[in-house]
Formats: sequence, structure tokens, C-alpha cells
Amino acid sequence: MSKPVHRIVVLGPIRSGTSLTAELVRLWGAYAGRKNELWASDPNDRRGYGYMEYIPLQQLNDLLLDNNDRVPPPSGLMAEKSSDPNYKDQALRLLDRMDEEASENGAPAWVWKDARLPLTLPFWVQVWGDPIYVVTVRHPAETILSAARTEDVEEENIPFSAGLIYWQYCMLNILNLTQSSSRKIFVAYDQLTCDPELECARLSRFLDRHCAISSKDTQHRLSAMIPQVSVGQRHFHYEKSLAEMEQASREQRALYDFLRVKTIYPDEAFKPDDFALYPGWREYLQAMDLLLALSKTREV
Repeated sequence: MSKPVHRIVVLGPIRSGTSLTAELVRLWGAYAGRKNELWASDPNDRRGYGYMEYIPLQQLNDLLLDNNDRVPPPSGLMAEKSSDPNYKDQALRLLDRMDEEASENGAPAWVWKDARLPLTLPFWVQVWGDPIYVVTVRHPAETILSAARTEDVEEENIPFSAGLIYWQYCMLNILNLTQSSSRKIFVAYDQLTCDPELECARLSRFLDRHCAISSKDTQHRLSAMIPQVSVGQRHFHYEKSLAEMEQASREQRALYDFLRVKTIYPDEAFKPDDFALYPGWREYLQAMDLLLALSKTREV
């Protein structure tokens, strides 16, 4: 009887280090999909586009979000879609296919990553069983700066307050929907890039344990993982703490501090009310999205 294939999901907001982390998981030994079905833009691209994304997963997330990933969907919508056979059947077919292909390739696990997963997570937690979660943690200002570069937005024109709300929503969704899982690890992007040997070893031990992999080949896996970190250098280093950013709310500052704690104590109790979004946050993001669309129309 063949061993069960484990499912590994890398979670984090856009530009939070999910591409690099998913690549490390692949180098550890997880199957990531057929080469012609992986979005594989150059990680050295000056614009910092992501990669390591399974195209069929991207396509289903596009459908779930109605091709709008700038404004999080209304509360409850994703959970409702998990009971819709049109979406659920597609998702289950993708999961079965990844299980089969990983098994055929002799991999103990497979890995998925898509920066929109924090938005569609209420859908996926209903269908993918008990996956292993790898959550990326990065200073939110760095994720905002990196995302702005992909949009060719100058730093002086960046709406940091909107970016912080988006980041806050994504991380709250992740914390809320993974809090009952005992199979999760939080990886700080700055710690990974500063000390790749230590962080890769920590990630490898975690995956070994939860996938029941012998540690005898750990050094071989690390020799493949560690050099990859130099490819994913920190393109944006934000010197200020959130406490020094006037755009950051008390809840956002507390949330980032809590996430740093989670990198050490992943089972630290999560109390959503301590980090709640303010009323009207979705309307604000909708207004910002509309303004961005209008500005692009004028440019054309």
C-alpha cells in the first residue's frame, strides 16, 4: 500500500516571500506540478514578479474572485462557493490530480502557492482536508513597496493605508482559518534572508516531522535549499517600524507584533478582536480600486 501524499500550502499576502518559500518547499522534496503548468517568471526580474504558482489553481482562484483580487470578497461568499458543485468539483479534481502526480513522482508531498489564497481561503479550507501550512511573515510596508513596483507606482504615490488594510485582512483570514491546525509554521522573511541556514533547517525539520520523513537525508536537502535564498534577496528593506508609520493603526501594529511571536510559538492563542478591521474598510478599498482604474483609463 502506497504512503499517503501530504498537501502543503504556502500562505501569505502578495510579495510577502511566498514564491521563495514555495521554492524551498519544492527543493525540500515536494512536488509542485508539471513544468508546463507552473507560472515560472524569473525571480531575478527587477519588477519582482512572483513565480512557483500552479496555473490551474490560479485559474480557479480567478473564477472564485471574479477576476478582482484588489478588494476582498464579501464575508461568507467564499464559504458559500465551497458548496457549489461547479466550483467544488473543479477543486476536488485538482486535488486528486496533484495527489496522483506527486505519488507517481515518488514525492512525499506536493506544494501550492498563490498570493490570492488568503482571499479564497474560506473556500479551500472546506475542500482540501488537513494540509500542512507554511505561513510567510514580512513587514507589511515591504510587501506594499514591492507590490507597488509591479504596478509601476512611485513610492510617493503609494496609498500605504489601503495596503495596510489589505495586508491586515489577509493575515487575519490566515490566522483565523488555520488556528485549529497543529500542522503550521510561520516563516519570517527577514530572518530567512538574514540566516538562511538556520531558517531552512527549521523549515526542513518541520516538514520532515509532519510528512514522516527520515532526517538522515536532511543535509542533502539543505544543500539544495540554502543556495536558493540568495536568489530571492530582499529587494525592499523598510527601516521604520510600524509604530513609526502614521498610516498604521493600533490593531495593525499589534497584529504584526503577534505574527512575529507566531514565528517562535505557532500555537500562541489568537484573539481576533485584538486586531479587528475598522468598520467601512471594504468600502475604502473599493473606492481606492475605482480611483486606480480611473487613473489608468486617463493614462490610456
